[in-house]
Amino acid sequence: MKDTLKRAVDMLFQEVPFSRQNDEFKEEILESALRKYQISREEGATAAEAAGNILIHSGNVEEICRYLGTEKAGEAPAGEPDGERDGGETGDSQLWAAGEDAFLKTWKRFRKNTYALAFELTGIIGSVLSFFVMGRFFSLESLAATAIDLLIFTIPLVFTIRKRKRLTAETGFFDAFYEGSCRGHAQRWYDFYSKKLINTVFLAFSLGFILLFAILLAITTSKYTLQGVLHEITFYLLFIETAVYLLLKNLLLQRMWAGFFCARRGREYRQELRRLCGLSAGYYGVCLCVLYAVRNQTEGILRWACAGVAVYLVLGVFYDFTRRRLFVGRNINVNARKIIVYTLAAALFFTYNLMKQDLYLVQPYISTVGEVPHGQSDISYDEDTGIYTVTTREEEFKILQLTDIHLGGSILSVSKDTKALKACYRLISETEPDLVIVTGDLVFPMGIMSFSLSNNAPIMQFASFMRNTGIPWAFTYGNHDTEAMATLNRGEVDELFKTLSYKNSRNLLYPYVQPDIYGRSNQMIEIRSADGNLMQALFLIDSNDYVATGGINEYDYIHDDQVEWYGRMVKRLSEQEGRTVPSMIFIHIPLREYKEANDLYESGSDEVVYHYGILGETMIDKICCSDYESKLFHRAVELGSTKAIFCGHDHYNNQSLEYKGIRLTYGYSIDYLAMPGIDKDMEQRGATLIAIGKDGEFCITPYRLMDLED
Repeated sequence: MKDTLKRAVDMLFQEVPFSRQNDEFKEEILESALRKYQISREEGATAAEAAGNILIHSGNVEEICRYLGTEKAGEAPAGEPDGERDGGETGDSQLWAAGEDAFLKTWKRFRKNTYALAFELTGIIGSVLSFFVMGRFFSLESLAATAIDLLIFTIPLVFTIRKRKRLTAETGFFDAFYEGSCRGHAQRWYDFYSKKLINTVFLAFSLGFILLFAILLAITTSKYTLQGVLHEITFYLLFIETAVYLLLKNLLLQRMWAGFFCARRGREYRQELRRLCGLSAGYYGVCLCVLYAVRNQTEGILRWACAGVAVYLVLGVFYDFTRRRLFVGRNINVNARKIIVYTLAAALFFTYNLMKQDLYLVQPYISTVGEVPHGQSDISYDEDTGIYTVTTREEEFKILQLTDIHLGGSILSVSKDTKALKACYRLISETEPDLVIVTGDLVFPMGIMSFSLSNNAPIMQFASFMRNTGIPWAFTYGNHDTEAMATLNRGEVDELFKTLSYKNSRNLLYPYVQPDIYGRSNQMIEIRSADGNLMQALFLIDSNDYVATGGINEYDYIHDDQVEWYGRMVKRLSEQEGRTVPSMIFIHIPLREYKEANDLYESGSDEVVYHYGILGETMIDKICCSDYESKLFHRAVELGSTKAIFCGHDHYNNQSLEYKGIRLTYGYSIDYLAMPGIDKDMEQRGATLIAIGKDGEFCITPYRLMDLED
């Protein structure tokens, strides 16, 4: 019966001008009707009789007011045009009953103002957070930068607040009377922002919990220093500021629309918000304590934290279907487009986080890999220069070039990753090299293409694979090893290789000390015979990845300071040895001279000597080199030391030409993953064996995997 009375009172006010004053009046009538109903029931009337007496006198507002003894109030004055005021004083007089168009137009102005207000407040909060997170409290530069940031947001904030006050005074938006149709708009927007505010609270608590737990783990473990933790927080500041902006925006707009309705509704909603925040804080407080207590006894503790968030969000959905409907008119609206967008966003979020996971799915195969016989060598490392010296006891030293292995490290790439490692092992077992050199693109953290962004796990798994073979190996970077969205950046990959290097693994020759030049891991390895004679100097030079200011796939080149370092090292060794030392260069992206030599070869020029192989690349260019000229080849010709350069990058190319006295050789690639359909192609897959004699002479032999399998 109470619901019947409420519906009857609502119907009475459908034709009454809509305003906050009238909504308060409607609330007063409803309370009076409920009191009258209760009194009638106490006097012995049945429920139907008590309600019926009230409904009989509900023909219009005046009639029910007389019956209930309530003073009639709240109608807009009549007889004046819509939107005009009685008198000229702004803010002291009421608006006449304004139309729907004026109502919506004014609302749009307030909405823009609110967006600006929330943005500027978020900017101020973000500036303060940045100052404390950066931890430079005593730095004048930091103080000055923070002061400037605060001014940038505070000055517009002052103007936005003034504009809001002026807009309120000019329109009388919250005190005016409007046509009855405006009531539906106000109710709809009140419901909309009430729901959004509650949902934003759920999301904000979830984000806050994950960040707080991650920071707590970082601070209380040896993984990060305090400065490292602060650096990590700066990365998430954008997410924090976004959550703050959404909270402020939804709070301001919800409070704005609540101003059109009775005070009781606002009080009850605020109480519910406080209750919700308290329960959320309690839930996540318990989660935080429990997870922190078992952090050392449970694997994947962050995944458990995410599971706690998932449970909380499920409870949030349950809340939306139960408690939230008590505070809004229409609770759940089925909107197909919104469902599709949210589902897609959730799928993208889940996929993105899944692609960042370190999955060690090929470890069962790696565990079966046995040691491969190879020549006996002694390896030493110079702590000052970062140079490894490999002293062989054999008459011949064999190097196997592997390139473009492209380990994906994902659920979808596990079969291809296994094939790639099996191919590597087959080639290593067949050739029994003394050293393996990987010329780039060991991993492929390319998102949707590999369904992975992780370059951490694949690197660690290949290092584990090579450790099981017992063969020493070295590595030069490719353009895919540290992609922009990969989980580890350039510096972090460098640190990872150092932890996996010779001091720990006894077989990865990755330098702990690197020359102060452009690129990553530019290094030289000396190959010496047992009598100390230098057989070859191996230069592993970073051909770099992409031009920072360039477009998509605009490849970088070997920079001048790298070339100068190469020249200095050759000259130093030559002076030390008393002769022009023999050397080789290993890079990833081919030099422009590869294209120059092939053009001469195809034209029939006798300047080029053909040895073997083809150019089978067709996807972009036959030879995908940089558009920028490098001086490396010209310097190598000038010095007369280097007689062979080896590269990868172009998966279907395996040609070997001699140009200006230097062998320019493409390594056979391993890739099963990076190019469409390449897993079905076989002729390009293999490795390149380089046999070096004591006198420095060498022989290059290609090995195709398909020939070995046949």
